[in-house]
Amino acid sequence: MANTAIEIPFYVAKDGQPLTGAAGEMEFESLRTLAGADKSGSAPSISEIGDGWYKFSATYGTAPFDAGDLIGVIDADKNGTNSLANTERYIPVEIRLDFYALARLVNKMSQDKLTGDMLIKNDTGQTILKLGITEGEATLDRVPE
Repeated sequence: MANTAIEIPFYVAKDGQPLTGAAGEMEFESLRTLAGADKSGSAPSISEIGDGWYKFSATYGTAPFDAGDLIGVIDADKNGTNSLANTERYIPVEIRLDFYALARLVNKMSQDKLTGDMLIKNDTGQTILKLGITEGEATLDRVPE
């Protein structure tokens, strides 16, 4: 079972009012791992939710979220079409593995007593994330699958 995508929302305003219909004008200005590796080439696309809210999705283990936590900046007006002030135009974002941990707080979860594997389930009982446990000789590692 592959990890499910997490959606990260963000808000964009123009002169204090919600900016709508501008998803096509948005892209990641930069996206890097905490170690500094450039992941901009595989940055996720941005879509509109509504009323000034936009989102992008990331899945742990797949590019760009295949090398740990990410930090970046979204340019909400890449061509200058919307004439946003710099404080409205550039939006810092982060994508962190612990966002998956939040899913454990708001969704059903079960844990296998023998293997330690954890299954996070949606409201209908379908598994949306499996956290598999692997054991080495000297360590016990929790690894998202």
